[in-house]
Order: sequence, then structure tokens, then C-alpha cells
Amino acid sequence: MPISAEFKGRVVVAGATGYLGKYAVRAFKQRGYWVRALTRSAERLATPGPFSAPGIPADEIDDVFVGEATRPETLAGLVDDSIDIVFSCVGISRQRDGLTFEQVDHHANKNLIDQCAGHSIRRFTYVSMLGADQIADLAITKAHEAVVQDLEASGLPHTIVRPSGYFSDMGAVLDMARRGRVLLVGDGNNRFNPIHGRDLAEVCVDASEGEDRVVEAGGPEILSQRDLAEIAFDVVGKPVKVTVVPAWLCNGLVKGIGLLSTQFGDLAEFIVRSGEVDGVGPARGKITVREYFEALAAGRPDV
Repeated sequence: MPISAEFKGRVVVAGATGYLGKYAVRAFKQRGYWVRALTRSAERLATPGPFSAPGIPADEIDDVFVGEATRPETLAGLVDDSIDIVFSCVGISRQRDGLTFEQVDHHANKNLIDQCAGHSIRRFTYVSMLGADQIADLAITKAHEAVVQDLEASGLPHTIVRPSGYFSDMGAVLDMARRGRVLLVGDGNNRFNPIHGRDLAEVCVDASEGEDRVVEAGGPEILSQRDLAEIAFDVVGKPVKVTVVPAWLCNGLVKGIGLLSTQFGDLAEFIVRSGEVDGVGPARGKITVREYFEALAAGRPDV
């Protein structure tokens, strides 16, 4: 792994075991930073994640800090006067612990902000979402925007990175194509330009080094859900078979899921609503969805 000869400073990466977090650890390290990774499990950090998230071996990290962002008592000493940047992409993705967006996406990040009090960090970089105004009533959006408000109130120098969508979420479409049929929410024509985790990690390091308060980021191509499905079927060599699930039916299913689990109900509502709105950000990524799908189909760990 080539590393810059220039020492850039010391960074805490919170959410280091997630899809973006693993790429961020690697990107900061390659850029010349001393990296402290916050994780609930050092073993999970070293293990490759789903949809191409890389494993980060111990020799690629300067310090592994085991703690839980939702439990402030486990974070003592995470941030000290030597830390220049705190980077957080903490949020619910595929957790099955029953916690809500408010508990994880908001309060966990608020705990990290509180850890910075009294320390002269150069920047707190937080990864939120693009197009929050279109889905402002959702639990996940409220949680993310509450963190933005907390950062503004804290007085900390900060940057909000707003990606248009993650390639890891697109991997589910390839899985459906492999099984022979892709389900789409709504009419399938909403437009977005998701970005690969490696590209987004580079954007996040750039944002952490810059002065912009908000950095929006998308991938190199604007696609619809249908475009995505067609690419997936082409990559796996199967005929295109798409089933469109009407929004009204999806909303009914969401209500049923919500009765069984608040966490999965909120997550399902986000997935459904995201399938009804556009989300196009500035093209900052280089890796295409086709390249990503081809790597996944071939079983390669990364593009």
C-alpha cells in the first residue's frame, strides 16, 4: 500500500468497520495520516465486508480503539490534544441490534462531538446524505440533520459530506439479477449517481483537508433504477426480468415491518422513499457501476 512520505497529522476514523469506513481508514493512511480506528470489533475491522468492503489488517492501522459510539463511557481517551481530524461515517447499515436511527445516527455521533470538547481538533468531518430536503420527514434524515445541527452548535470547524448513494447498496441489485429477477420500487425511473466507497473515501479526505462546510459527491454516471438493473443482468449474462412494485404497496409493507421492528421499519421506509426521488450529486467518483458489478461477479475483492 503506497503511503505518502509527508506526515499530514493524526485522525480518528469512527465507523471504521463499515463499507465507507474501511475505505476511509485506507485513504487517510495512504495520504500520510496517523490513523486511529474506532471499532466495536478489531476482528471485524480486519475481515473483508460484503459488497467489496476491504479488510484492514493491523499493519495498516496505527491504533485500534475498541469502543461503542452509542456508549460514551467506552470512548474516554478516543480524542486527545494530538488529534487533528475526527472523521465519522457512523450510522445504521446492516446492524441487527434493534437500535434506532436516533440512537445510532444521531446520539452516537453526538457522543463523538462531545469527545472533542476542550481539544483543538482541526476539523470534524461527518458523512450525511444528499437530498435530505426531499425526505426530511424520515427518521434517518432527522437523525442525520440533528448531527449537522449539533456540529453547528458545537463551534467545531466541520465539514458535511453529502454522497448521492453507496455502491454497496447497489450490490443487492446484482444479487437479484443473479437470481433472475430484479424488484424495483416505484416506476424505476428515478435518477441518481451512486459513488464507489474508494472514490468517496478520497472525497472525504479532501474535504477533511479543505475549508468547505458542505461537499456533495456522486459517481461518474447518472442512472435510473432500470438502468442499474439492465447493467446487472448484462454482467451476469441473464435476460432482463424486472418487476415494478408500486409505491402504495411498498408503503403498506413498510407499515407492517414497522409493527414488528422499529429499526427495520424505518430502514424499509428510507429504501422505499429513496426509490421515489432523484439524487444526483457532482461527479467526483471515477469507478462505474459496471466496473463494480463485474468485479463482484468475478469474485474480485475490489475494482
